[in-house]
Amino acid sequence: MGMVVSFTRVTSAELARIKAAPHDATDIIDARERTRKEPSGYIDKAWGGLEYLFEHARIGVDLFADGELIDEDRMLYAWTAGLVSATAEQLRATPFTELAEHFDAEDMDDSDVYPTIWVRDGDDLGLGYLRLHYTELTRFFEYAAKSRSAAIMTFG
Repeated sequence: MGMVVSFTRVTSAELARIKAAPHDATDIIDARERTRKEPSGYIDKAWGGLEYLFEHARIGVDLFADGELIDEDRMLYAWTAGLVSATAEQLRATPFTELAEHFDAEDMDDSDVYPTIWVRDGDDLGLGYLRLHYTELTRFFEYAAKSRSAAIMTFG
């Protein structure tokens, strides 16, 4: 299965509720998932490759350091509406072609960038996988920012 990352759009009130009682997150996230008619924040295992590209392109987005860890056992991170908006702006300003310039399959595997598939899958598959999930991540953040929403990131 592996470690995956997913973002879920929540209201600021829901985020405050989750921060106060992290065990409520599952109910809120599940309710959102059942009624989703918006871009998915699911980026599968692409988080490691995207983090690598973000760092090397110096775009100022860090999927783990930017959010506030609110439940270490369940790996829940809170993203305020302001952070969602700032992230959407940065992603919108960064075309994938700019990130792709920093793709280095050998260095990624040598650096243990999760999942270590980069040399095996090569530039076409590896970049295609990252492009797909970057596009979805960008769509998610743009949608959430337009509605002035916060977000919860789950990792696990």
